[in-house]
Order: sequence, then structure tokens, then C-alpha cells
Amino acid sequence: MIPLSVPSLEKSAWKYVKECLDTGWVSSAGPFVGRFEEKTARFTGAGHAVAAVNGTAALHAALRLAGAGPGVDVLVPALTFIATANAASYTGARLVFVDCEPNRFNMDLGLLDAALAARPRGRKAVVMATHILGYPMDMKRTLEIAKRRGAVVVEDAAESIGSYWAGRHTGTWGLAGALSFNGNKIITTGGGGMLLTGDRALARRAKHLTQQAKLDGIEYVHDEIGWNYRLTNILAALGVSQMESLPGFLRRRKTISSWYASRLKGLAPIEPVEKKAVWNRWLLAVQTPDLAGRDRLLADFEKAGVQARPLWRPVPLQKPYARAKASIPEATLAYRTVVNIPSSTSLTERDVETVCRVLRGRALTRLLI
Repeated sequence: MIPLSVPSLEKSAWKYVKECLDTGWVSSAGPFVGRFEEKTARFTGAGHAVAAVNGTAALHAALRLAGAGPGVDVLVPALTFIATANAASYTGARLVFVDCEPNRFNMDLGLLDAALAARPRGRKAVVMATHILGYPMDMKRTLEIAKRRGAVVVEDAAESIGSYWAGRHTGTWGLAGALSFNGNKIITTGGGGMLLTGDRALARRAKHLTQQAKLDGIEYVHDEIGWNYRLTNILAALGVSQMESLPGFLRRRKTISSWYASRLKGLAPIEPVEKKAVWNRWLLAVQTPDLAGRDRLLADFEKAGVQARPLWRPVPLQKPYARAKASIPEATLAYRTVVNIPSSTSLTERDVETVCRVLRGRALTRLLI
């Protein structure tokens, strides 16, 4: 089976994890957590980074810092992994779903502006800017809309480490952002996430909340309700190794994309990467004309030993959010027609050729590679 997206672990991972085992520092205390935070902050250009057990936890903390809660609207993309919406739901806020634009499936900013304008007068709002498949949103315009409408921006940058808009890393534009290091991401700690912010006080508060809101000292004294969200040292050791390899991984992803482009040239139009965007190419994709074409392609990939997946079912179509009133034609169309194809850093040219063999001769409308 040629996998969709699996981690690449370097030799240093074994060395760093062994150090944790040899010293006994395997839980949330230990030097690798701080090293991982420092490396991530330096790479992204964020002023501060706070490690968490997973990307959802980091996003939940970021939303809490932004003031999300009862009586607050959180504007969420209709097309995203459900964790984006779940993190907002944990706060008790009201979710407002916004349809995607058709080219790269990020939130439609015109619809975002309209949704913010339509909310009750005086009602606070948080915009969840989510970079779908790692492709960066137009964050300059997003911030302009949010400022004009009196909203706060939090970035779900779970999929987008190594992606930039106008020279600035995703997750560093809003009040706070969140990265994910799940096993299917470009770099992984098995599980894990990172909160990014340029505000020292917010970073300090995030670290406090993610460690059960325990005050300094040897006594178990807590000043508010926090969460057990701190990343462990042994997972952070993997993170340090992965951060050291990240630049090479990103170069490799770009090379793999070029292999697809050369082999599929003329099969369908290639969606261009915008001039202001640097895309990490977390997951590459093709678009079929209709649902039947999507399902036939998925079945043929399975027969060929190739792991491929449709996009997520839009959140308002999921059972927990079925009562949401949302018009989402573009998100529904993307779900019914788009297939993610193997994008792992470890892919070989032979693997890519196998994938392309299945794609050749098909009716495809677009390539997102």
C-alpha cells in the first residue's frame, strides 16, 4: 500500500527518545519540551510557542485566550476537520459556519464579512482562520475584515507548518494560532500541538492554563480551572528531531509535487499557487466532475494499492452540528468531488508513477498539486 501521509523519522529521533528513557524524563517535565517550543517559535517567527498534547488542545486554549465562550460567536469554516468546530464548542460559544471559496477551499472572505455584519449588535465574535490542506488564507484581508467588524482572529494552522502568506508564517497573524503534530502531518510527535502567539502575557497565561492552572511552588494550589494539556518530554524529543528535519521535508514535498505535475501535465488544469503564498503541500489533491467519478477513483486507487481519501464531510452535515443553519454549496461540492492523493515525504518517483497510472485517462477538472 502506498500511504496517503505518513511520518518520516530521522536517526536523531532514536537518540533523543533514548535520552528521555535513560534519564527517566518521560512526562511533562524535562528539557525537550522547552527546546521544542524554542525551535518552533524560531522557525515560525512567532514570539512565543507553548506545547500542548495535541492540536485541538492548543486550539481550545487559543480560543479561550481570545475570549470565546457563552454569548460569543465563533465563525468556523464549513469545510474542515471536525476538531476545528469541536474546539470552539468546548468554549460554549455559538458556532457560525461559513462556506468555502472554490479554488483552495479556504473560508470565503466575502461570506465571512457578511456573516460578521449580520450578527446582533454588540455581540463579540472570534474568526477561526483555517488553512485548508496547509494552503494559507489571505491573512491580510482576513485581519482587515475582522478589524472593521470588531472581531478577534485565531488561526487553525494545524495543517500548515511551513506555509506563509506575504512572507509571514501561518499561525502568527492572529491573536494566537495552533499547530498540530498528529501522525499524518509533515512533522509529528505522534500526538501533539503548539500554540503560537506574539504576546508574552498570553503565552504565559496559555502555559498556566495548560498545566492545570497550578501556581508556582511545591504545593498543589490552583487559581482557576485549567486543563491537563502539557506535552510530554518524550514526545517533545521527537518534535525536536522533526524540527531539525523540517526544511528538508518541505523541499522534498515540493519535489514530489513537481513529479506529479510533470507526469500529469495536460490531464487537467493545475491550480496555481498565488504569488503571496508559500504552500507546504501537506496534502495534494485532484478534483473529479461529480460524486460518481470520485467514488470510482477511490475504488480504483484501492485496487491499485494506493491510499486515497475524500475531503472531510462538511461540519454542518455531521450529526453533532446538524441543527446548524448554513448554506454551504461549495463545501458540499468539494466534499463530493475532491480526492486527496499520496503526499508523504518518503514517496519515491516509482510511487508517484503508480498513482499517476491510476489517474491517467480520467475525467478530472483540476489538479491541486
